[in-house]
Amino acid sequence: MEGHKGVYQNSTELANIAGKPLHMNDFVDACLYGRLNLFLQGDTGSGKTQLAKDAMDYFPGKSMFVLGRNDMDTRELFQQINLGKIKTASSSQELKELTDKINYNLFVVDELPNCVPAVRAQLFNLFDGFVEINGKTFPIGNGYSVGIATGNIGQKFTESNNDLGRALKDRMHVTIDTDYFKPTAWDTFNILSGNTNPRVDFSKQSEDGGLEKEVLKAHNEVVSSEIPFEKMVVANYLIHGLDYVEVGGRPYSKTKMKDAWPNQVTNHGQGSDEALVLPVSPRAAKSILRLSQSFDHVLKGKGVSEDKIRENYFDSMMQAFKFVGAYSGILNDMAVREVYQNDKYSTMDAVVQATRAQYESQKENIKAGIIMAEEGKKSKKILDRFTGRWGFMRNFLEKAVEENSGGK
Repeated sequence: MEGHKGVYQNSTELANIAGKPLHMNDFVDACLYGRLNLFLQGDTGSGKTQLAKDAMDYFPGKSMFVLGRNDMDTRELFQQINLGKIKTASSSQELKELTDKINYNLFVVDELPNCVPAVRAQLFNLFDGFVEINGKTFPIGNGYSVGIATGNIGQKFTESNNDLGRALKDRMHVTIDTDYFKPTAWDTFNILSGNTNPRVDFSKQSEDGGLEKEVLKAHNEVVSSEIPFEKMVVANYLIHGLDYVEVGGRPYSKTKMKDAWPNQVTNHGQGSDEALVLPVSPRAAKSILRLSQSFDHVLKGKGVSEDKIRENYFDSMMQAFKFVGAYSGILNDMAVREVYQNDKYSTMDAVVQATRAQYESQKENIKAGIIMAEEGKKSKKILDRFTGRWGFMRNFLEKAVEENSGGK
């Protein structure tokens, strides 16, 4: 949040939209605005715990810190969130009264991979805004709760064949590798000269006395704002356009190819996405849209005009795609290792570059299609412009024309 100063310092640029750099703190703010769970992965001492702790300053008295341990059980977790009587509750009403007391808006779990699966499952439920007890679910946080978790790279939690890895990809909307975006030398000079205590600083309290009202206000504005049509087109391209691939001159669906992708795809050139990336899921597309809308809100707080934000909708979507997609499991791991030196962010940059080229090639056709849909008059000439990986636009535009013409 613009103006909020935590202990964590990092002026390294993660993204640039509308000429404004976005830093690690901006990404945390965007996730809070969008109510997107955030996973901070990185080696020990990279600052991820301090960054998460600083986020707790936004919600004094309404945030909880859990240190992951392999001997932790669900009973201890419930006791920590003031549900110690949960096992002795005699009725559903009593259970509801107990769970109603959970008013936490933010859950921070340090070293999540250390938690046993049963505890992790309950933590993921908390991140999703509910607690499960005896097969029943109870909402928490009065409609707003978000999770920030951390873990070390050495624990291999991102592997697709690992149960924790699959759960993380499913439940954590945004993953940031803090090792990739290390503080600058000037940042570390200020960090070292200010305090040589190697421990995370839990003593500093927010000078603002808590910014939860401001965060919740921003969240409500983000979720209630209308999603621009241009962003919806981009999101659909990431679902349908990226699913398109040609094998032997014939069109195929990557998802329908199953394990045959990407081995049967011959286009492995750097910058090509046919053998490099799978389409995003509808759930991931929602995360991308929400993160993009949150980025726009962050930019607004930095003084960027509405017109400038509007001009950069595509870039906002692409930066959201980059950080949602990098660790979501959609990349061809072999290509990431062999072509991009195991750098997922550089791989996503190549995908973004290819997506930008595709979008620019269809920009005028998309505009014509929008006008056609608004007028409610189907034009075969315009529809025929959408072929190949853009073929999905035909169905969308035809349905839009029918709706705007009253089904005539």
